[in-house]
Amino acid sequence: MRPVLVYAFGPYQSYDTNVTERTLRAMKAPPGVVLHVFDVKFNTAMFKRVFERARPSAIIGLGQHPRARKLRLERRAHPRGNRSRARFVTLDLPRTRDTAVTYDAGDYVCNFSMWVGTGWCARHGARYAFVHVPKDYAPERLEAYLRKALKLRQRDGAGRSSLRGPGRSR
Repeated sequence: MRPVLVYAFGPYQSYDTNVTERTLRAMKAPPGVVLHVFDVKFNTAMFKRVFERARPSAIIGLGQHPRARKLRLERRAHPRGNRSRARFVTLDLPRTRDTAVTYDAGDYVCNFSMWVGTGWCARHGARYAFVHVPKDYAPERLEAYLRKALKLRQRDGAGRSSLRGPGRSR
């Protein structure tokens, strides 16, 4: 069974910490889940190396957002400096009162990682999602949301994931 990869980022710009990194470093990975923290760099090879090593069936990216008030379920990525092209995520995450769906992941490394990740997933039969997290969001709340999103179930002894693609029934 291919794992689910969940990635986060370390500190960036004027932020000494990143809630996504703090959450993943404190979280014990559930069975079938790989956790990884990236440096904040525009580096395609850095992302692809981890994706190739993990060979996941799904990727969930996490990034800190300085102005967000809710978890932002990002739906669209664009190549750096070119908003006329777009790729859309292919993995639908749970919507709650603490989430908002958005279509603009910005122009920084989170959007860049989305562009690289959605492209990798399209070529390798995997699904992709990205969540921007408010900078002051409690790591425990983020971990609870991730555990809800991951809900790995044992079905028929195959350990299939309950992660859903867009448009599938809840």
